[in-house]
Amino acid sequence: MSKNENMSDSTTPDASPDTTAQTPEIPQDVADVTAVTEGTAGAAPEAGSDKPEKAEEVGEAEKTEGSEKAQSAEPAKPKPTTEQKTPLAQKADKAEKAEKPKASRPTHPEPVHSTSDRSETLRRVDGREMRLAVGNSPFPVEQTEAWERFEEAMGRPLWGRYLYEDEGKPVAAVALYRYEMGGQTFLWAKHGPVWLKEQSPEREAHLRRLLRSVVKERDRSVRFIRMHARYRDTDLRELLSTITYDRTYVIDLVPKTPEKMAAVMPKDGRRAVKRAERVAREAGCTISDETGLSREEFDKVYEVLRETAERDGFKPHDAEVYWTMLTALGEKNARLFVLRKDGVPHAWDLILTSGKDSVAYYGASSNESRTFRGAEALDWWAACTLAQEGYRGLDLMGAGSTRVPSLYTVGQYKKRYAQHVTEVDGAWDVPVSRLIYSGMSTAKRLRDALRARRGSREH
Repeated sequence: MSKNENMSDSTTPDASPDTTAQTPEIPQDVADVTAVTEGTAGAAPEAGSDKPEKAEEVGEAEKTEGSEKAQSAEPAKPKPTTEQKTPLAQKADKAEKAEKPKASRPTHPEPVHSTSDRSETLRRVDGREMRLAVGNSPFPVEQTEAWERFEEAMGRPLWGRYLYEDEGKPVAAVALYRYEMGGQTFLWAKHGPVWLKEQSPEREAHLRRLLRSVVKERDRSVRFIRMHARYRDTDLRELLSTITYDRTYVIDLVPKTPEKMAAVMPKDGRRAVKRAERVAREAGCTISDETGLSREEFDKVYEVLRETAERDGFKPHDAEVYWTMLTALGEKNARLFVLRKDGVPHAWDLILTSGKDSVAYYGASSNESRTFRGAEALDWWAACTLAQEGYRGLDLMGAGSTRVPSLYTVGQYKKRYAQHVTEVDGAWDVPVSRLIYSGMSTAKRLRDALRARRGSREH
């Protein structure tokens, strides 16, 4: 199951991916993108959205009354200053601080934005305030502070975080990043906004209106905003550079055990995972979490993606993109599961996590792995592993719909893992400069027509 990310990210032509292996992966770079098989991308956590952890033992957290009295009998010892600490202790302190995501704060004060016809307002905030506003609500990885590290490493800085509020109460939150495409600037709010209260058509339209107003005031170079919406409207345009998805399948991990998880899957899915598990085992395959692997070993794993791309007809990102995602997000938010046969990698899943949710972001499988159902065995193993760790769902990212029929084939593979399809908000382009956006759209149509003509001549 290769994953199609729902972001502007690949130079892949539309393809009908292999359904017994993985669906073609959707890359992350928008600069060269023209037509992508995206549709399988959803979310990494900021603070509060890390991999589920076990609660601390109460006995370790509390002190007995007697021990407190004993401590109070001793004079308080002054804490060592930085100069008094050993070099090793100072190094450990620095490492601990480096691991904590820094909350980005506005570089200058910005007024609260509003309109006379509605009570909701838009206010710029820092990462901490946005995180507190979201609280325990599902928080897509692309909207978290952790994701900022990845975007900045890729040269796409945070443009701003905003809270959409009604009488001071958060209604939605959104983080936007600055992207470039064909020399033009646009903002990408991947899997944003995050809605915390009622998501009505009127509120969606009003939030977009406020964002366009903010962009015009702050940055005249921005041509359009790419963001998600549930309801179609006159200000929304189909994406210029990639495809999105508005339906997906999510494996239910709540049952926790493989037997109970399989029991809530469709009948053909239960048979498929059991068969894949048996065939892969008989072939001598091993599957493991290789998240902390070295760069040298990762480059070998990456080669499987080259084979996948050649087979399914898309252009993958360079290895650096996937490596940066792993290292920038860190083990709390990014995992790499690999299936090997005789020590050679044949399939892998790059899975992102946020809170109790996980997303199969990227994946690859070799041609040989089809003979022992490697991709299916790996996907099932990953789902069972995440279930044991306390996650509640594994989003397979994308399935066909009336808006995105090109994802029909990959959806047929994924539907075996879930009893029902899950509706999600698709991505749309929101022109800020309608005239320039119209010119960009016309130029793209001409390029596509030219490519099609060249392709027909070659064949």
